[in-house]
Amino acid sequence: MPASREDLREALDDYVEQANANERVARTLRNWRCVIHLRALDSDAAFTLDVDGGRVTPALDGSVGAPDLIVRASADDLSDIFWGEVNPAERYNQGALKIEGPQEHLLRLDAMAMLVFLG
Repeated sequence: MPASREDLREALDDYVEQANANERVARTLRNWRCVIHLRALDSDAAFTLDVDGGRVTPALDGSVGAPDLIVRASADDLSDIFWGEVNPAERYNQGALKIEGPQEHLLRLDAMAMLVFLG
């Protein structure tokens, strides 16, 4: 059974908290504005993140607004990434994490993900 919407929400909230507490993330993302839709492939779980000026706003339920990036993976893979249990770059390279959007946004998302993963 895949991670539930509530499990995914808890992991995502923790991830946002970690990102916002990390000074390196804030510096790296200070000039970035991006709306990210996160969608679980094996459930109806969907969330929206808004990154603006080095801060990630708390996730919204559902796909809200026009996205700059769309991130799709299984609920378990998303949950594992948000809890820091797996390297997001490895999941992306394995094809388990699918990202749609401009390369510029993808590179910034990758930087944020690695900085949070490495702590």
